[in-house]
Amino acid sequence: MDTTQQSYIESDDPHALFRGMEDHWNWEKYIQQCDRIDLNEDQRKRSKDSFRYLQKTLGTGFLRRAFNERHPFYTSYFCDAAPPARLSLIRFAESLRGFQNAPNFKAILKRIKRRLKTYEAFQDITEAMSVVEVAHRFLLAGFEVELEPLIQVNAGKGDQHTKKPDFKIIDRENGQAIIVEVSRMMASDNQRLTSDTYEVVFNNLVLWGMQSDPEAFKDILQPRHILPRAIIHRAIERPALNDIAQEIRSLVERVRATGEFGELIIPDTLEVGIAPYDNHEIAKEWARERGMKEGDIVQGAIILSDEVARAKGKIREKLKQLPDDLPSMIVIEAKENLLFFVYDIRWLALTFGEELTRHHNLLRTVMFHSFVDGSRESAFAEIGAHTFSHRVRRDSSTEQSLTIRNVDCGLPVSAKTLKKLDAIFVPAL
Repeated sequence: MDTTQQSYIESDDPHALFRGMEDHWNWEKYIQQCDRIDLNEDQRKRSKDSFRYLQKTLGTGFLRRAFNERHPFYTSYFCDAAPPARLSLIRFAESLRGFQNAPNFKAILKRIKRRLKTYEAFQDITEAMSVVEVAHRFLLAGFEVELEPLIQVNAGKGDQHTKKPDFKIIDRENGQAIIVEVSRMMASDNQRLTSDTYEVVFNNLVLWGMQSDPEAFKDILQPRHILPRAIIHRAIERPALNDIAQEIRSLVERVRATGEFGELIIPDTLEVGIAPYDNHEIAKEWARERGMKEGDIVQGAIILSDEVARAKGKIREKLKQLPDDLPSMIVIEAKENLLFFVYDIRWLALTFGEELTRHHNLLRTVMFHSFVDGSRESAFAEIGAHTFSHRVRRDSSTEQSLTIRNVDCGLPVSAKTLKKLDAIFVPAL
C-alpha cells in the first residue's frame, strides 16, 4: 500500500471513510465514523448502538433507498457528521426504541419508511418522525402513550367520524386522558424562494465572480479580484432566476475584460454593481448611495411570510383530528422557519392565547425549535398565563419553546396532570 493511500484511510476526516457510492448506504461505515467524530465515550457508544438498532428496525436495504431518494431520514441523521447530528440521531433512535412494543408501532414505522415521491409524502414522513420524538417525551414524563388511537370525532350535524390522532396520553395516577396532535412548520414557500434567490446571486457574484477570479491565482500574495455589490428586492422564480444568473456571469466577464465598472439593473427585482480590479472604491460608493451596510456584498430581499397566520392554520387543521369531549394538545415543531426570530415573543403568546380561547377542547399549544448555540443555562419567563422557555438539554443542544395555555378551556384537567405536562417543555430551575 502506498503512503498516500494509507494516509487517506487513516485520516481523521469522518467523510474519508466514504470512498465509493456504495459506502453511503453501508451501515457499518457510519458506525466506524463515530470514532472520528468529537464525542465523549458515552455518546460514541450510544451513537453506534443507535445505528445498529435502526439497521435492525428499518432493514439493511432501507439506507440505500433513503440515500437515493434523499429521504428526510437520511438527510437528517446521516449526511452531517458534526457532533450535534449524532446527538440528534441518538434522540431519534432512543425515541423509536421506546415504542417498539407499542400496538401501533408498525403503523408509525410504515410512515417513516414511506417512499418519497411527493411533497405530501415528505410532510408525512417528517411529521411521523416528529411524532415519535414528541411522544417519547410524554412517555419519559410518566404518561402512558398510545400511538394513533381510534377516536370518535364530531363532524357536525350530529355526525361522528373515526379519526386517528397522533397519540393519546393517560396520567397513570388519575386516569386523565389527553389527545395530542403533532405538526411541523417548515420554511414557508416565500422563505425557500428568497433563500434560493440569495444563494444563486451570491454564488455567481462572490464564489464564482470574486473568489474564483483568474487574476487571484496569478500571485497569491497579492491577489487581484473584481468587487461586486448587489441588492435583491424580491424573490425570483425559476427559470427567470436562471436567466438572471447568466446575465450576472456575462456582466462579470465583461468587467474582467474591459476593466470598466459594470451595472445590471432590473427594476423592483435586482441591482448589481461590479468594480474592476484596480478601482474598488466605485463599487463601495455605489453601495453607499443605495444605503447598503458597510461590508455587505449581497443584500437579500425581505422574506414576505405571515408565520402567525400559517401557525393558526396548522392549529385549525389539527383541530379536525381532535374530539370535542376530551382535552387536547397541539405540539408544533417550528423547524427552519422564522416564527421565533421575526416576532416579539410576548405578542406571539398573547395572539395565540386569544386563538386558543375559541376552542373549548384545546388545553394548550406548544411551539418549539432546537439548535446548538453554546448555551449553558436554562431559563424561562412567564407571559401572563403562558411560558417562554430556554432549555439546555443533556446533550448540550438548546430548545426554545412557547407554551400557550387556553384560559377558557372547557374541559377540566387536574393540577397534578398539568404540572407533569409543564415539566416536559418548561425547565425546572
